[in-house]
Amino acid sequence: MNSYRQTLYSSIIRVAANIIMVAAVFVGMYQSAHSAGDSELVFCAWFFGITVPVWAGAFWLTRRVRQKYPAEFQSLIELPRLGQRLVTWNVAEESVCPVLVRR
Repeated sequence: MNSYRQTLYSSIIRVAANIIMVAAVFVGMYQSAHSAGDSELVFCAWFFGITVPVWAGAFWLTRRVRQKYPAEFQSLIELPRLGQRLVTWNVAEESVCPVLVRR
């Protein structure tokens, strides 16, 4: 169930960030069209002023979602001198332990 939630919430965050990025293009174009000075500078200021914080927030939210809903084969563990980390683990082949039978 956590894998589903992690995928769903991460996808929602990415889609919302992309929609805001498209809106930032239109805001930047609108503001540069109404500026009297250097229109490229105005566009870049508005576009990057919106998209950089949005993507930084999206990456932070995605990390929080992965910590809250770890997927299959993931665990949130406390590592020495590193704090809490999300680790991915795989189960190796099942070991065969022969049973000793006395006769």
